[in-house]
Amino acid sequence: MKDFFKKYSYTIFKLFLNQFAIALFGVGLAFATTKAENTALVVATGVGSVVFYLFLQYAVMWEVGAKDGITAEARGTGRGLWRGLVISLCANALNIILAFVALSGVGAVSGSVRHGVAAFGRGAALLLEGMYMGLLSIKVGGVALNLSVWPYFVIILPAVLVGSLAYIIGNYGWHCTNILIPKNKDVKNNGRPE
Repeated sequence: MKDFFKKYSYTIFKLFLNQFAIALFGVGLAFATTKAENTALVVATGVGSVVFYLFLQYAVMWEVGAKDGITAEARGTGRGLWRGLVISLCANALNIILAFVALSGVGAVSGSVRHGVAAFGRGAALLLEGMYMGLLSIKVGGVALNLSVWPYFVIILPAVLVGSLAYIIGNYGWHCTNILIPKNKDVKNNGRPE
């Protein structure tokens, strides 16, 4: 386990840093569009910031998977496709903790310490995952999604799934998009040098 963290700690930090940067972007968009009081605009910018965030996560994890795939091929070892899931879960560890902190206040009496801790958990999660802020401000059944607890668990899933799949795709040298493929005539065979 020590070797795993030694090898992938920078990747975990990079994924978290991408999340933090896009969260600031998402918070700015959410505040700007919410003031306009246009639900369609809030949803469109919210979806856009989430897609941008997931693309950044995909790019990082694809690159890590590609490097590990080349190493596994060269050494003739197993590919270890589980690594993408573990890296993504580690990068989202703080999000998971904050979701459980928000859950701690379910059923709490208003004004109690548990209620305050849960409100802190929801607020911190909302800021840390600011790319979802616009989408979580939408009211369903007269209640904004950010006041419920379950969305804080659900919004973790896209990053974990995209990270895991991007690692697997990169490990085999496959591509979902040509954006990350270098325009080099010497590079063929799924982006790998001959």
